[in-house]
Amino acid sequence: MKVFVTGGNGFVGLNIVSALVQAGHEVFCLVRKNSNTGYLEQFDVTKVIGSLEDNHFLNEITSQVDAVIHTAGVTGCKRSELEKLIAVNADCTRRLSDAALANGVTRFVYTSTTSTVGCSNGQRRADESVPLTGFRARNPYGISKQMAENILLEAADKGLDTIILNPAEVVGPFDYNLQWGRIVLAVAFNQLPFVPPGGGSFCHAGEVGRAHVNALTMGRAGEKYILAGEDVSFKQYIETIESLLGKVSDRPGGNYWLKYFKAWASENFPYLINTKPAVEAYRMRVFGGHYYFDSSKAVNELDYREASLEDMLSACIQWYQSTGMVPAKAA
Repeated sequence: MKVFVTGGNGFVGLNIVSALVQAGHEVFCLVRKNSNTGYLEQFDVTKVIGSLEDNHFLNEITSQVDAVIHTAGVTGCKRSELEKLIAVNADCTRRLSDAALANGVTRFVYTSTTSTVGCSNGQRRADESVPLTGFRARNPYGISKQMAENILLEAADKGLDTIILNPAEVVGPFDYNLQWGRIVLAVAFNQLPFVPPGGGSFCHAGEVGRAHVNALTMGRAGEKYILAGEDVSFKQYIETIESLLGKVSDRPGGNYWLKYFKAWASENFPYLINTKPAVEAYRMRVFGGHYYFDSSKAVNELDYREASLEDMLSACIQWYQSTGMVPAKAA
């Protein structure tokens, strides 16, 4: 199958490209001028220079492929970033889905997030049917991704064969932009800013990539699929990294919620507190709770495989060690 991939040079995107190549698909990766494509070079793919804002380009590329996997996007937690988030995550999704529909693309797979799924703090694992409410519903990133999902559900009603995937906290190789791998480096170099009191659902980046490939031929059009896995506390996440690295990091003292308040104040009243926090206030609030998700639908319909925390962290650490970002463990 000829597959057009956006965001293929990013963390999740590289895992998708890897899985596509292993499965024997012909891959066309969108890259922007001056993009970092260093990690993409190892894969036998065709790099296509273009823009998601160029309707002519989108019509041309979608007329040449069988399927689209749309992973490109931007993140952000601040209200001031909402306009940009909508422009990239929602408006560009509409342009791409319109082109795919017009050119008879057979399947459109979209990489969303569990930030669009409702979840009660620590009460139960949430599935795809739980509506988003509370403070998480006001997250600008989640708003923009939910808009994109709605655009694709509308496109599905018009005949575009869409599948929406909602990964939870992704861990694994190719995390050069430092998502959850940031904590791996913080432990490796003894620079933990704090230990959050909450917990979350973690998924293996390699299995997330594989689920995207399976979604090309499996699953039901117009459906959402959560990709989660092991539910662990953030303290356990840190301790597992320490065990795999063979070292113990310092535990910063102080009240976590006081640190959250300082981060919130620095974002909302910079003239009073002008110190940039290590982590955005919104993320700190989320890290203070327990948000767990149920991926049984993806397991049953997409042959998605939930991995252990140790397996995904081992893959992440090994990749960092292969790049020299983390020193190899002494024998």
